[in-house]
Amino acid sequence: MTASTPKQNRLAKIEVQLTPKEWAIRLTEEMRKHPRQEDFWRTIIKGTYRDSVIVKPFFKLAEQAEERHPGNNPTDISARNQLNRNLRREFAALRGLVWGVNDAIAYRAKSLGLRAALKLSWLHTLILLDAFGRTASKAAALVEECKAAHADEEERQVMLEELDAYRYVSFVETPSDSLPPGTGLRLRFPSLIEGWVDESSMLIMDVFAHRAAIQAVQEKYFDGCPILFRDVETRLAETIRAIEDAVATFNEYLKTRANLFSRERNQEEREDGIASAIPGEREGHLAIHIEGIQRRAVDYLVDDIVDEWVRNAKHKAVADILQETREHEAYVWRTLREQVGVEA
Repeated sequence: MTASTPKQNRLAKIEVQLTPKEWAIRLTEEMRKHPRQEDFWRTIIKGTYRDSVIVKPFFKLAEQAEERHPGNNPTDISARNQLNRNLRREFAALRGLVWGVNDAIAYRAKSLGLRAALKLSWLHTLILLDAFGRTASKAAALVEECKAAHADEEERQVMLEELDAYRYVSFVETPSDSLPPGTGLRLRFPSLIEGWVDESSMLIMDVFAHRAAIQAVQEKYFDGCPILFRDVETRLAETIRAIEDAVATFNEYLKTRANLFSRERNQEEREDGIASAIPGEREGHLAIHIEGIQRRAVDYLVDDIVDEWVRNAKHKAVADILQETREHEAYVWRTLREQVGVEA
């Protein structure tokens, strides 16, 4: 066994004084030195168990408790043991919070990323349907007005039938979507694009609520230090970019529709008596405003997400520490009963 150097001795003295939060921040700093989560774990495995950044804090916090209550009388022993458990439980909860948040975000970034890609693909399809539907509708109107020769009438009817199959696939509100019940009111069925807007808004709220929850956890428990593995952080950022791209594409197409078809919509209203636009489109209500959705996500979802992450981390930390004294079974069972609403 080699003797410790003066530098190692000074470092050991400093480490014994670190708080659980400081150890947890050191853990996140070590995590973020590596481009991928797998690289972090490979580095950890190359070292020793007691010197690893995920285990070493428990031993150092135990030494801290011993230094602060060094006596051997019952009072000192009790105080030392209590402080030992409290310090290690606090670090275990913070470490568990880091693992829990990373697991949750890695899963959601993957699933939400796939959903965002599907939304963008479906949006492209809807835009093509809208453009083709409007073109087919206009072409059909022109063909109907043509005074074709008797020999060409059959061909004209075939063309009208083919166009008719596509003339109502655009975004606009049509007579089939709006049924006057005779009371001055109109019974409407949402269009495909309105469904896309609603689903996309929920997706945006979900992903931005989790991003805000991460920021809240970092500020409250880690002094603002980032806690995500870099590859998990990258996947979340890619998901957000995919969502922002889809929203930008949609909002831009709404502007294109407004510029190209405003005169046609006004004419159709005069002739048909109904609005051949997507409800809310003219007023700008159909456009997706990410900033507003973000604010609602923060107001209504973030606190619940953070509370769940923290609660799960604390419960596991308490159970792990109690396991040393074989008291964890009663705690785990009591916690489970509380979660399902069964009184003790």
